[in-house]
Amino acid sequence: MIRAIEKWVLPPRCVITHALADDFDLSEKVLQQLVKPIDVCPQCCEPSLDATLCGACMTHPPAFDQTQVAFYFKDPLSKLVYDLKYHQQAAYARLLVEMSISAFDATGVEALIPVPTHPLRRRERGYNQAELIAEEISKHLGIPVVKSAVQRIKHTPSQTHLTAKQRQQNLTKAFKIQTDCFDNINCVALVDDVITTGATMQALAKLICAKTNIDRIESWAIAKTK
Repeated sequence: MIRAIEKWVLPPRCVITHALADDFDLSEKVLQQLVKPIDVCPQCCEPSLDATLCGACMTHPPAFDQTQVAFYFKDPLSKLVYDLKYHQQAAYARLLVEMSISAFDATGVEALIPVPTHPLRRRERGYNQAELIAEEISKHLGIPVVKSAVQRIKHTPSQTHLTAKQRQQNLTKAFKIQTDCFDNINCVALVDDVITTGATMQALAKLICAKTNIDRIESWAIAKTK
């Protein structure tokens, strides 16, 4: 009732077009432009016939067991993510999760682990966008966020324009984990804003597998590059 009154008094407007919006702060026209991954490998989310396990995952399986993303990383979604990450639009984390939450199957997941940023980068931005996203997901699904489970200890250049090989090199010894945070937990979901090559998720999942007794690791993100 309160939400209905708020919408009547202050109708939501699209944060991109400024047109009147409905359930989200995005117009129907903008929502229709969002592209969802279909027919993708359940483990890496790359294209795969009939959404079956792809050849790459069968021959060289990643350290994580499943990947879940809501959309492909392209306009207009990319603008929202970019503004969240670089233009101090922290409120966009709520919006991104509200429009994405139905894409995540949380069955068996006991904890959300935000992909960490280095303290210097966090100081520059004022927050870790992956942490904000994980907190919003937690509100919807009731899964706790374990912020101290993984720390980034290597301050690396931005990964935006790096190749897959350069990203892997960039992430060598970039993280450390607090092993006791994983006690009595069997399944976790690593949470980020965007998955590009999957190198970050792979580096974190490998470290967790090597240092803990976790049975299952999922990779969750709002979007993935196509």
